[in-house]
Amino acid sequence: QLLVTGPYAVNRIPLTRVDQRYVIATSTSIDVCKVDVKKIDNAYFRKPQKKKKTDVMEVDTAKKDEQKTKAIEARIADQKAIDAVLLPVIEKEPLLSSYLKVKFSLKKGQYPHAMKF
Repeated sequence: QLLVTGPYAVNRIPLTRVDQRYVIATSTSIDVCKVDVKKIDNAYFRKPQKKKKTDVMEVDTAKKDEQKTKAIEARIADQKAIDAVLLPVIEKEPLLSSYLKVKFSLKKGQYPHAMKF
């Protein structure tokens, strides 16, 4: 799977994984060597494991909400760090920012393998 981002500041696509069969390669390339993705791995995208139900259920919703909030804040911080590196590179490329903002769709008779992006 490939690691993909919009960047979020450009087209609201967050940092996510996508199978390579759903990605269309283009001739445009940007330098992403400065992006630090060392801490992003498969475990980063896993949902937290649910605890097995016991006879006595302990209700501690405040603690669960706090853990969710910390996880969300960590992802937001990671997204902002990656966007901060990518945005200047994208702005250097003419029309790339506006290209990324447009929703991609195909119509009848259009074949992605026959197009040049």
